Amino acid sequence: MNFSLFGYPKTGKTTLFNLLTGARIQVQAYETGKKEPNLRTCQVPDPRLDKIWSLYSERHKKAATIDYIDLAGISYGEVKNASYLNYLRKADGLAHVVRGFKDEKIPHPKGRISVTEDIRAMEEELLLADLMTVESRLEKLEKEVKSTKNREDEKEYELLKILKSKLEEGQAIRELGLSAAEEKLIRNYAFLSQKPIFHMINVDENDIPQIESPEKICDFSGTSVVVLAFCGKIEMEILELDEKEKEIFLQEYGLKELSASKFLKASYDLLNVITFFTIGKEEIKAWTIPKDTPALAAAGVIHSDIEKGFIRAEVIPWNELMEHGSFQSAKEGAAIRLEGKDYSVQDGDVIYFRFAK
Repeated sequence: MNFSLFGYPKTGKTTLFNLLTGARIQVQAYETGKKEPNLRTCQVPDPRLDKIWSLYSERHKKAATIDYIDLAGISYGEVKNASYLNYLRKADGLAHVVRGFKDEKIPHPKGRISVTEDIRAMEEELLLADLMTVESRLEKLEKEVKSTKNREDEKEYELLKILKSKLEEGQAIRELGLSAAEEKLIRNYAFLSQKPIFHMINVDENDIPQIESPEKICDFSGTSVVVLAFCGKIEMEILELDEKEKEIFLQEYGLKELSASKFLKASYDLLNVITFFTIGKEEIKAWTIPKDTPALAAAGVIHSDIEKGFIRAEVIPWNELMEHGSFQSAKEGAAIRLEGKDYSVQDGDVIYFRFAK
């Protein structure tokens, strides 16, 4: 999985990046001429993986990972021209960092703080970027459809005309309920308003009581849209403390958890993904796949040869594996299920793939 953190200037993007990754990037770096985005690959903590590994501690443990990219702030109205537009298009999910804090030393570009207004402005910019892409492609497709009479081109042309109309009406593509076939038809465009998105509100210390109820801070909602809140200033202070002090300060401020764990949990729901596990000769590994992935496709995530030679999947939920103490003991206890290529992999499954070499 990968997330691009983006937004207008002075919102706390790099602060959130540091909170999520444990990095210590200078928050003023982009102001001093830095152009390259900040990038970190982080392991996804998973107690289930730890417990499975405890049965095979002589082997390596390999967690699932998530990539975070922190992009420079962009001026209002300039998203469509952003040099980093490709970073947004390549992302599995977007994290739009929104300013909800007041600071006289850091003036807001518009002169006032309005979380809802900034969220709507960014959503409109994503729509506009998509609309420009659609219009450009329609011009070329119209000529191709007339000359070649290609059925697939005709389908794409008709769908893009619908998207153009909806985008002009202010509807994000993610809101349209496209069919699987329609989504496949436009997959290569990587439309921005189609991507799952977090709107991450960076609030004042005084607004910490509202962090668990971000709907009180703004009234924006939609399909594949999640609004979360955090207080970057306080969280950065808490991260400097030892574990015991952290717990005390979290309780003192009424924070249930820090942004990193909250973001990770929400990201799995937002992207509609799950985790399954494999026990190899050398490593115990966690894998991230979309929900409802069939066993055949899950095998392909590990290696294309396993997918090609797929025979069956030997499956057991991780908690049942723990009860038996090992995969072999679970087999002897007839606890392992044999599943075919169409089996829908479930969150927490431990799977051994049989395949013809």
